[in-house]
Amino acid sequence: MRTKLLTCIIAFLIWFLPFVLRTMIKIDFVEETNMVQTPMETIINQISDAFDSHNNEEAFLLILKNNLKGCIINILGGFFLGLGTITNLSFNGFMSSDVFVTIYNSGFSISNILRTTLPHSFELIGFWLSGAIGLSIARKMIQFMRGRDVFSMHFCKQFCLWTCVVFIIILCAAYVEAYISIKMI
Repeated sequence: MRTKLLTCIIAFLIWFLPFVLRTMIKIDFVEETNMVQTPMETIINQISDAFDSHNNEEAFLLILKNNLKGCIINILGGFFLGLGTITNLSFNGFMSSDVFVTIYNSGFSISNILRTTLPHSFELIGFWLSGAIGLSIARKMIQFMRGRDVFSMHFCKQFCLWTCVVFIIILCAAYVEAYISIKMI
């Protein structure tokens, strides 16, 4: 139990440190007019378009797909000895902070930002748990390569259980974001 808690804390810190770093560093990303949209900009625009056309169901599915993709990368990153998990957690922490900083710099108050993001922010728990799953897989892989441990049935059951928990958290958070948080803007 102690190892699981420690793994969750490590996953959180891997996400949180770039988040804090981005809030402390002033970075001005230069926006070019003829640039092709990044995948992140594309999904944000697709979600915005769905909300603009009052299609909450499409927005829900887009949000769910995007958030599940991040969690799947975290989990599968464990099979690459945690490198994919660590990279994804760090990148997501940095980019989450960048969104907050950009919105704040565009004139929104912290209370307005929190009012619209807090209702669905429990999705971060699912994201951090998926990171902990990926780090646990990496730890087991390293132990296996050293000949010290194998993937036991207990570990596989725990993996399935926690993956289902992550899915339920992300599913509920996407619903809240698409149908509740949007009304608070």
